[in-house]
Amino acid sequence: MYNNAKANVDRILLNDEARKARFKLLGPLSKAYNIVVHIRGSPSRIARFRALARRIIPINNRTR
Repeated sequence: MYNNAKANVDRILLNDEARKARFKLLGPLSKAYNIVVHIRGSPSRIARFRALARRIIPINNRTR
């Protein structure tokens, strides 16, 4: 069981490193978009951002 848990931790670390490497390859506009998506992903983060910036950044619309 220990080996399975260690393998899961190793996999998570590798995925995290890969995510960070992919993020470094993005341009500044893509990074800004990802940050906005992250902020808009949680009501508490939206409220915190709105309290600090006194405005909200619009995001693209999802259409059906």
